[in-house]
Amino acid sequence: MKIIQGKPVVPGESRGRALVSRVPLSFWGGVDPHTGEVIDVHHDLSGQVITRKALLIPSGRGSCSGSGIMLEMIRQKTCPNILISIEAEPIISLGSVLGYELYKRGVPILTITKEEYESIPDGALITVKEDGRITVE
Repeated sequence: MKIIQGKPVVPGESRGRALVSRVPLSFWGGVDPHTGEVIDVHHDLSGQVITRKALLIPSGRGSCSGSGIMLEMIRQKTCPNILISIEAEPIISLGSVLGYELYKRGVPILTITKEEYESIPDGALITVKEDGRITVE
């Protein structure tokens, strides 16, 4: 078991299995909000479902519409349980903030260092706390 002190961008508590990518992901056009499947055929997670996962992407990519996709995924309950990245993604984070405001649920979003990011194996059980503490099992 390993403890990492992340920086909460959108605080929250949750748990999920790590789904780790080495490539930035655009939620707009890259993820189907109805199913949670990564539909960008050029992405390393193409075909995988991010629903209820601890999604690790180094950063978001592009589009101001990503917040709307995140919000719709929260509404439909197809969103990841956790989003961890190296670089904060304000557009995707806005979708989670709006989810907490509109639906009383959202996605905890945290940033960690590149070294910490690279130390988390795919499939690990991730638990996050409000203060940003990340437990990797």
